[in-house]
Amino acid sequence: YRRTPNKGKLSLEEVNAEAEEAEEAEEGAKTTGAKTMTFYMYRAQSGESYPIENNNLATLSGVMWYVHNEVVRMSCPRHYNINRILRFKVTMHNPEEVYNGWGDKHPQFGPFLAFDHGQCTVPNATANYFDKYGYYVGCQTQHGKSYPGEVFWYSLPGPCPAEKLEEKSWWCKVTHPGGQCGEPDGGSSCTWHVDAAGEISLNELTGIADYDKFCAEHKKEFVVETDKGEGLEFWDGLNDAAKNEKRVEAARKLFLTKYPDQEDLPTPPCEW
Repeated sequence: YRRTPNKGKLSLEEVNAEAEEAEEAEEGAKTTGAKTMTFYMYRAQSGESYPIENNNLATLSGVMWYVHNEVVRMSCPRHYNINRILRFKVTMHNPEEVYNGWGDKHPQFGPFLAFDHGQCTVPNATANYFDKYGYYVGCQTQHGKSYPGEVFWYSLPGPCPAEKLEEKSWWCKVTHPGGQCGEPDGGSSCTWHVDAAGEISLNELTGIADYDKFCAEHKKEFVVETDKGEGLEFWDGLNDAAKNEKRVEAARKLFLTKYPDQEDLPTPPCEW
């Protein structure tokens, strides 16, 4: 069963071996490059509703860290009147320019870009990022946080990301369409799609039956100076990793209880 030099033919074993190598190469090609990925993102929000485009979202651990550090420390009312955590099922497929744009790093996500009031606040983001890499989904790992697992921020660029919400002209939206689309395919303006996937209120998460009564009784969810609440224990211990893990798990279980038929989706790694 060796190659026959004179006839240039392959043995059956050699043919099978080459077929296996070709199949492995094909499978390898499928696992490289920008991929389509579906996972959950979360956002802390008030009772108002608005499009999720041109915004920053987070993992569950990330949004819980934000609520703990920025929202409940200003009780009655909470900061920005935030009273719920929204979950979104996100499908993304970033452009190949993202995967190939940072040498051997080959990231699925691009660098995180901050948004405020519907505007990307990173200087020259259009020229330095969107024109080069498309309207990609970005991420950022929040290092040194006491919350467990993946503490990631995400950025979802929408139409006319360089301008504030009320200053986005029709022409700007046409010429700078953003990345939202029906079925992301990695095109520069077709990188992400979201579907609402439920919400939980901060009251039901923490066990506050009546927030107005809670405030009227001069109770507080969390006081920075004492590192605990007044009339509520849920947020006690800002940097207590064990308690933070229990808080995230409580939120996860509450979503599961309210939406038992929704699938459990793994969080892809953030390379930034």
